[in-house]
Amino acid sequence: MGVINKEHPLISVIVPIYKVEKYLSKCIESIIAQDYSNIEIILVDDGSPDNCGKICDDYAIKDNRIKVIHKENGGLSSARNAGIDVAQGEYIGFVDSDDTIEPYMYEKLYNAIYHDKTKLAVCAVNYIYENGEILRKKSVGKDMTFDFYHAMIEMNSHRIFDMGAWSKLYHRDLFKDLRFPIGKLSEDYYIMFRIFDRAQTISYVDTACYNYLQRENSITRSVKINHDHEYAAKEQMDYLDKKHPELKTVGHVAYASSALTVYDFYLKNNVFCPEEKINHFKHVINENMEYIKGATYLSVSKRIQFKLFCLNPILYNVVFKIYRQIKRI
Repeated sequence: MGVINKEHPLISVIVPIYKVEKYLSKCIESIIAQDYSNIEIILVDDGSPDNCGKICDDYAIKDNRIKVIHKENGGLSSARNAGIDVAQGEYIGFVDSDDTIEPYMYEKLYNAIYHDKTKLAVCAVNYIYENGEILRKKSVGKDMTFDFYHAMIEMNSHRIFDMGAWSKLYHRDLFKDLRFPIGKLSEDYYIMFRIFDRAQTISYVDTACYNYLQRENSITRSVKINHDHEYAAKEQMDYLDKKHPELKTVGHVAYASSALTVYDFYLKNNVFCPEEKINHFKHVINENMEYIKGATYLSVSKRIQFKLFCLNPILYNVVFKIYRQIKRI
């Protein structure tokens, strides 16, 4: 299917790069191969100590749509921000450098934006394992649009999409005076609720266009426990309480859920969780229990998860490990 808008506005695709020599070429090739050809590809070498910088420069020689930024290491947010600062496109997308995208990704996302008259589109995602296994998030069977209220429910319940920056296409205005927070993990979480608020209406493409590699040694699987996930959820909760009280339940349930998510990081990485941390997580959940009870969109399994953790964390640990073997995304 061709692009609906004959003007073909420029899309800037930003790729933050650090120590991904093994995966980088495949990533870049998948962007070069896009059906939507009016793109600029901004490769941000974030001080990578391996051959990533040279790989970037070699590709820039082959394709004049590629720009390379070499900078001192500053982390994922810093690299993405550097790309945003030089982007010339009317639209902006992000691809992590160990992932790949399907050739129709940006054509489908742009078509959805144009057709729905939105400023933001998100696509379904494939989870790719290094053994070749492919899993995808739940399919709803059709493309859709979400208003801000329902988009926030979907993003925070992680049913068909979440706050990952990379499965989306944004009008550049959404990033006006807004950047990823430096030095934080869960950097997407800190800003996505603000971006959704600016966009108000979100297009959803039910085709899995983004291939998210599940690396055993990735940031999300490191032994460093990501407490920023909870802090970002708290920021979102405070923001919604103040600006969108109709979404108070969503913010408070997401904050309670973040306590479980951080505890799950301990379990996934086989790191001992101190008793005071467990008690803190219980407190966060219990103080938001009325919101949890009132959240009609919550799945039965999520409600059981909350109750089980508060009643018996040891039993929760056993059930969690079994559940993870069955449901891997």
